[in-house]
Amino acid sequence: MTMTTWTTCFALLLMAVELGQPSHAFAPIAIAVNRQTTPRHSQSQHQLKHQLKHQSMVGSQSNSKTRSTQLQMVSYEALMEKIPAQAVIKAADSAPNRKVTASDISASAGVSLSQARKDLTALASLTKGDIAVSNDGELIYSFPDNINAVLSSNSAKFKAMETYNSAKPLLFYALRVSFGAVLLASLAAIFSTIFFISQSSSSSDDNRRRDDRGFGGGGGMSPFGRGGFGYGIWGPSPFDFFYYRPYYGYYSTVPSERQDPDEMGFLESTFSYIFGDGNPNQAIEEKRLTLAANMIRNNNGAVTAEQLAPFCDDAPKPDMGDETAYVDERFVLPIVTQLSGEPQVTEEGDIVYIFPDLQVSAASPSSSYLPPPNTFATTLKRAGLGKDASAAEINTLLRINGISTQGALEKKDLIQLLEKALPPPTRAQEAEVMVDDPTVLQEQEYQFSLAPDNNRFLAAGLGVVNLLGALYLGGQLNAYAMYGVKLPAAFGVVQSLYPLLFAYAVLFNVIPVVRSFWIKKQNGQIQERNQRRRLWQTALSSGMGKVNRKLLSAKKLGTKMKKLGSKDIYFDTSNPIEDVELKKQESALDDFDKLLGK
Repeated sequence: MTMTTWTTCFALLLMAVELGQPSHAFAPIAIAVNRQTTPRHSQSQHQLKHQLKHQSMVGSQSNSKTRSTQLQMVSYEALMEKIPAQAVIKAADSAPNRKVTASDISASAGVSLSQARKDLTALASLTKGDIAVSNDGELIYSFPDNINAVLSSNSAKFKAMETYNSAKPLLFYALRVSFGAVLLASLAAIFSTIFFISQSSSSSDDNRRRDDRGFGGGGGMSPFGRGGFGYGIWGPSPFDFFYYRPYYGYYSTVPSERQDPDEMGFLESTFSYIFGDGNPNQAIEEKRLTLAANMIRNNNGAVTAEQLAPFCDDAPKPDMGDETAYVDERFVLPIVTQLSGEPQVTEEGDIVYIFPDLQVSAASPSSSYLPPPNTFATTLKRAGLGKDASAAEINTLLRINGISTQGALEKKDLIQLLEKALPPPTRAQEAEVMVDDPTVLQEQEYQFSLAPDNNRFLAAGLGVVNLLGALYLGGQLNAYAMYGVKLPAAFGVVQSLYPLLFAYAVLFNVIPVVRSFWIKKQNGQIQERNQRRRLWQTALSSGMGKVNRKLLSAKKLGTKMKKLGSKDIYFDTSNPIEDVELKKQESALDDFDKLLGK
């Protein structure tokens, strides 16, 4: 080859190295160049360069796609998945001996089995935990004590999240208080500007009267009365309301008017009045899976659609009169899918849902998976006692009210006497008991505001006063704008920010009104769903013919909970590899002995 040919090949090699392409990617061009001899050079050197440039552009585009794939930004969701859910961490930390399976976490944390496996694997990696494999291929995760401390030391991201979670209540409190402070600032800005404009107009009128009459004097009457406030010839001023009533609720210096320290102050109540206090059913999906998984475990991993209906949203109302009515069981699919259920058809043509993955546990099989109803705590709360009140406190309360405690030997006996002595529960108290019932999922209704009534009414009143003041100020500022007059000092800032002040005053009053209609609609839907679930609970307890037949079929297909112990472990990352090999040889010898025994 000529010098030009060698130079071209060397340039191709350098280009391959620079672009990260293998050298064989340029093999066709190299062969073409090798075939080009000086005597038989039918193509010009310019054409060869054009072909080389085209190939390099193709390689550059291909390489840029490869690099863009390699350097693609990791999404926020994918990044967050590396840190296990807080519910999973809490469930693993509270497990006996810190040993759990995916089904244990799913039942206690209320997450799907797939998420439980993924989070447990990530948690084991971050905490340097151990993973054991049973003879059946089940995974048992073991974690060190105080998982949160280990995570904080091993993961800077988790430590940052813990710091944020610690500071979050304070930050959110500051945000809530700021809305009350903004309301007071808006009132001060609007009415101080109104007062300044009124005083300016009054001074101008007095000067004109003095000029016209030819004498001065200080006996003129201000439109706002003596001192510029109070009741004048124009009636009460809105500014008077703001300045002469500074002590409300939390700000009161009179001991009898001070609010309970456990209640919201006025500034925080303002946020509650406008935006409410959040979704009371924020963790409803976790609660749904927790209750459903525990119910399935208590029924040996085999249940019917009727048993799952008290935990579903879209279940139709049961037909109590017609047992032959067809029931579309699609409403159970979300729970069945997340808990890895398998439908099976019985000989009678009924469908039973089997959950074999939930019947494996590293906990004690005698432990109760379903939490007991919290009726005792509700009774104590109705009586004005704490949920952890002792038997002596209950006994004292009963004796004070003249109720005999004879025959009551235990705390539960005293609580039963207290229940009989109390008046019938209110609707809200009944709803609270239903929410704590583990046999049916009940959603809590939205409340307009959890703030004390006086603070809520005060916030509403000040919001109306602020809106009226903004409307009045707007008329005054429009008159000044017609003549291009700019107010001095801070009042000029209020004049320029008036559109924002007016928008704030309008939204302050509109948002609660719109939210009240939205809450009414949401509560209606919640009441309907809760009623359907309770109807299914009643139908299930009544034991109708078709339901009873399906329950018997499910009972036959159930399997007992399998507890994984040390004897079921085939491989454990905490054991040395030599022990694993030795156990493997012993297992092979045992299998060989069994074959000889046959």
